[in-house]
Amino acid sequence: MTSDSDECSELLNESCQEEFSDSSLEENCSTVSWSTRLWWLLRFLMDLGASIVFWWFLLSPMSDLVFYGSLGVILLLMILWRVYKICYEEKTPAHALIPYTCAHLEVDNRHLYLVATMHISPRAPKDVWKVIRATKPTVAMIELDEERLNRMRQAPQEPAPAPETSLQLVTFMVEGHQPAVKIACHAQRALWNGEASGEEISGDVFFNAKDEFGLELGEIETESSDFVALMRRPPQLEIEDAPFTRRAYKAAMSGASAIIVVNSEDKLPNGRFGVVSTWSELNVACSACSCQFPKVPVLLLKQQQGEELIEFCRSGRRVTVHFTVKEDPKIRSLPRKLCQECAAIFSGIGVLYTVIQCFKVRVGAEFLAAELASEDLGIRCVCIDVGMDRLCSRVGWTILPTPCNLLNSFLSWIAFPRICFQFLFPAFGMIDSAGTSLLHLVSFGLKTWIAFFVAGCCASLITNAVLRLFTSGVEAGAEGAGLVEKKDREEATTYIILIIEMYLLPQVYDALVASRDEAMYRKMVRKCKEFAADSLVVVVGAGHANGILQHVRQRGL
Repeated sequence: MTSDSDECSELLNESCQEEFSDSSLEENCSTVSWSTRLWWLLRFLMDLGASIVFWWFLLSPMSDLVFYGSLGVILLLMILWRVYKICYEEKTPAHALIPYTCAHLEVDNRHLYLVATMHISPRAPKDVWKVIRATKPTVAMIELDEERLNRMRQAPQEPAPAPETSLQLVTFMVEGHQPAVKIACHAQRALWNGEASGEEISGDVFFNAKDEFGLELGEIETESSDFVALMRRPPQLEIEDAPFTRRAYKAAMSGASAIIVVNSEDKLPNGRFGVVSTWSELNVACSACSCQFPKVPVLLLKQQQGEELIEFCRSGRRVTVHFTVKEDPKIRSLPRKLCQECAAIFSGIGVLYTVIQCFKVRVGAEFLAAELASEDLGIRCVCIDVGMDRLCSRVGWTILPTPCNLLNSFLSWIAFPRICFQFLFPAFGMIDSAGTSLLHLVSFGLKTWIAFFVAGCCASLITNAVLRLFTSGVEAGAEGAGLVEKKDREEATTYIILIIEMYLLPQVYDALVASRDEAMYRKMVRKCKEFAADSLVVVVGAGHANGILQHVRQRGL
C-alpha cells in the first residue's frame, strides 16, 4: 500500500536522470511525465473499479453459506495456483539448493538469494544456514542495524572472537630502561566511544594498586594532568557492563582522558561492550546525575597484555599510551531512547516482543545464524536496515494528518484489492508470502504458539486502550455539541476508532515496511559495489521480501 503519487515521482526522476541527455532533458521529462501520469491514471481507474466491486461484495449482506463458500473457492484457487506455479515456473539449477522460503534472481551478472523469514520461527535459522552453506555467496546481508545486532550478540553461548578490523589499535611506550619498549595491541571499544570519534588520546598510564578495580576513580591524585586510568575488570562482572559506565563518569571527574580495562580472560567480546537495558542505563544516569554519555572512551584489553602493563606500572617504569579514537556511529541518548521505548510500548510492538521473550522464545535467531554461517565460510556479513532514530522519525512524520498523508491513505485503500490479489496469488519469480508464513507457522512449537497468542492479546489490549483514550475526548466533544446522543456513545467511539485505524494502517505500513524496503535496497546496491559481490544472500522478514525483489527487478543491482 505504498503511495502511488510517490511512485510516479520516483519513476519520473529516475527516467529523467538516467535515460536522457542534458540537451533534451526538459522535453523528454515532459514526455515521460505525461506517459507516466497516463499509466498512473489508468491504474488508478482500474484500482477504483476493482475497489468498488471488492468492497461492495465484502460489505453487502450475504448468508453464511455464500460467505464461507466464497472463502472455500478462494482457498482452492490459491492452492491450484501454487501447484501450477511450482510446476511451470522457470527454474535455475540454484532452485534445487534453496528452500521454498527463498527466491533467486540473476540481475546485472549478480546472483541474489533472498530468504524470507519470520523472526520467531524455529525454521528460519535452518533455512538461512542452508542457503548460505549451499550458495557460498560473496557477502551476506541481514535486516538489522549495528545497534540491534550488538544488542543481540550480548550473551551467545560461545562468542566468536572479535575481528581485528573492528578493534581499536592502541600503542604503549614503556620507558625507564634503555631501550624503550613499544607495544602495539588491539582493544575492544565501549558503546559510547563513537562520541569521541577522531580524537587523539595520549598521556601517562596510571594504575592504582590500592584500587585495582577502579571503584574510587573520583579520588585519583597524580602529578600528570593528562593521564589514562588502568584497572582490572572484576571476574564476577562477565556480563553486566553498567559499572563501566559509572567508572567512565568517575574518570571524567578525576581528569582522566580515557580508561583502559584489563579483561578477566584472554578473549575479547565480539561486539562493543557497555550495552545494558534502558532501566540499568537510567539507574546509572540517576547515580551520575547526568543523561549524557560519558566524556571519556573506555577500552578493554586482553588479560595477558593488560597484566604486562600492570607489572610495568608497578615496577615504577613510565608507561605512556597513544591512540586515535576509531570512527563509530553515534548512539542514541538516554532521553531519546526513553521516548522511543515509550512509543514502542504504547504502540503494542514493545509489549509484543517483551511477552514473547518472557517465554524464552528466541527472536531474530536467523540473523545470528547468518552471521555465524558467514564467519564459518570466511565471508562478510553486513547490516542493511535503518537505525532506530531514522525509523522513529519516519513513523512520526507519516502519522501526521497532513494533506499528502491523507491522500496516501485514500489511494492505499483504493489499491487494497490489487495488493490483496498479489498476496493471495503471487506472481512468478516472487516470494509466496502466504505460503512462506504458513511453513514458518507449522514449525512453531507449543511454547511458541502460547507466547505468540498471549503476546498478541496483550499488544491488542494496549493499542485498544490507547485508541480509546484518544477517541474519548473527541466523542465527549461531539456529545457536548449535540452531534451524538448519550445512548449512541459506544457506537460513535467505535466508528471514530475505525476512522483512525483506516488512516493509520497505510501510514504505518509505509513507514515500517515500504520505506525500509527502499532503504535496504539502496544499501544492498552500495554493499554490492563496495565488496564487488557477484552473489549475495539477503535475510529479511517475509513482509519485506517482495518489496525488495520489486526494486531489484525494476532498477537492478
